[in-house]
Amino acid sequence: MKRIIKLILLLLLIPIGTFAQTEELSLSNKAIRKSRPTYIGITMGFSSSKYRDFATSPLFYSGAPIYFGASRHRLDEKKETHVGISLSSGSYSNEYNRHTAESSVQVLSGYYSQLFKLNKLSSDKLNVKAGGLFTTTANLRINESLQNNALGIELIPTLFGSIKLTKDISRKEEKQKKFIFIKYRLKERTRNLSFNLNIGLLNSSLRNGFAYAGQSSILNDAKLFDRYEFKMFSGFRMSSALDYTISLSNKNKVQLSYLWDAYKTGGELDQFNMIMHTFKITLLFNTNNK
Repeated sequence: MKRIIKLILLLLLIPIGTFAQTEELSLSNKAIRKSRPTYIGITMGFSSSKYRDFATSPLFYSGAPIYFGASRHRLDEKKETHVGISLSSGSYSNEYNRHTAESSVQVLSGYYSQLFKLNKLSSDKLNVKAGGLFTTTANLRINESLQNNALGIELIPTLFGSIKLTKDISRKEEKQKKFIFIKYRLKERTRNLSFNLNIGLLNSSLRNGFAYAGQSSILNDAKLFDRYEFKMFSGFRMSSALDYTISLSNKNKVQLSYLWDAYKTGGELDQFNMIMHTFKITLLFNTNNK
């Protein structure tokens, strides 16, 4: 009888112990999330860009728009999460047969990404993470030389597969240097160099057809997205980022980056192609209390 009572008590205590371990693990994960450094990023830069819209013209338009961005980053060695928006705005031009045409272009993007450390591929000096990135890009173009088809708008959502390599290039010890007869000191500095590659897995677009020819304006019922079509599993997109990040003594960071983004929509006669090379600087402000 005593053995049965002991067995019953043991069976009752097992779930309690399991719950306590789960609660302890949950609290541990919550503590890890709270301690993970969080940064608010403010970005400025410029791009060298080119696009071609077969729906209205086979000609290339090139420009050097300015680039702005705002973002939030939560990251450590094991995991990182990024969310943000960016705006590229400027004038693009084309010169053909002694005729110059200009197009005002605004590219607005929003993105969210998560990356997780791959322990088997990482080392003390090299951190390898993999995950996903979701980006939605809206293009707005106004080209007066196209007359009735002057306005062009696209919405391009893309789900990427991502991999990121981060190399620790920190200066661990203070160094004394000399240039000609000038002596100077290089203090300890935390730095890293990273490369992020994103490959489009789910490409889609919301876009009008050939020459943006809708019927709503003729019927005195103008609609912005008249005869637009959403196409999924259509098109191609790839992007990459090379970042050089320096940590400051006040726990903030400065990041210098080169971004490359290229995409095209689906279709045969009405494809839209764009490529952007962006150089930017980001100020990362640490929001943690510590």
